[in-house]
Amino acid sequence: MSVLLSVFAHGAEADTLSKIKEQGFAQVGFSNLTPWGFVAENGELDGVEAVLIRAFLASQGVEGMDGVLTQYVSLIPALQAGRFDLIGAGMQIRPERCKQVAFGDPEWISQQAFATLSGNPKDLRSLEDITRKKARLAVVSGGAEREYAVLNGVPEEQIVVFPDLATVAAGLRAERIDAVMFAAVSTRGFVKTQGQGDIEMVTLTKQPVGKDGKPAIGYGAIGFRKGDDALITAWNDWLRKAKQSGELLRLVEPYGLEATDIPAEDITAESLCASK
Repeated sequence: MSVLLSVFAHGAEADTLSKIKEQGFAQVGFSNLTPWGFVAENGELDGVEAVLIRAFLASQGVEGMDGVLTQYVSLIPALQAGRFDLIGAGMQIRPERCKQVAFGDPEWISQQAFATLSGNPKDLRSLEDITRKKARLAVVSGGAEREYAVLNGVPEEQIVVFPDLATVAAGLRAERIDAVMFAAVSTRGFVKTQGQGDIEMVTLTKQPVGKDGKPAIGYGAIGFRKGDDALITAWNDWLRKAKQSGELLRLVEPYGLEATDIPAEDITAESLCASK
């Protein structure tokens, strides 16, 4: 009997959704990347991922969210270690990441874009321009952009890795770098929050390609621990209904996302994780 009780208790403990409902709050990790997660002027945690996760939790009868801002590269290890129940950082679904965490279905889709000082002084509009003009390209640590740059021929010595958006903006102003590459939805947020009228978004004339030789289109999603199937299913069910009802668009529009930034329902985490 004691063995059966022990097994039952372990199973219940492993059900993160039940734990969240029982305690009345979820522990969520965010990265300080606008528009995904940031501290608003009133001191509250805000952003696309924060508002979506709060809405999801409310649909489950959970009113509390213990949100923590941390460095992007720390999110997956902290999730795996059990310090967070889920993570939200505008994280792109990539097959190599799928080996570490489980993703919900994507909530946004985006191509890549640059941000430069106003006027785009070096007229940088593609990664080929970066290479040819020997310009310095910034990327944020842990993001997909460094890999895209290398795959598309940018020499390592021209790539500068920064820990967060504030240091990227400072690097642009100090002319330590000439451009930074993000997903376009992130670039809009970067210009809005870090710019002072001196930084602009640049639409690329040629999109970088991924390992499969196709344009590097990013699909962003919430991250979960592998095995948290009940929580992932509940999230995907809520997300699907939010897309169908228009609730998703209403929630994310204040942060600069548009209808074209929301992927079709038939694009799933499973299919993206299986892609090469």
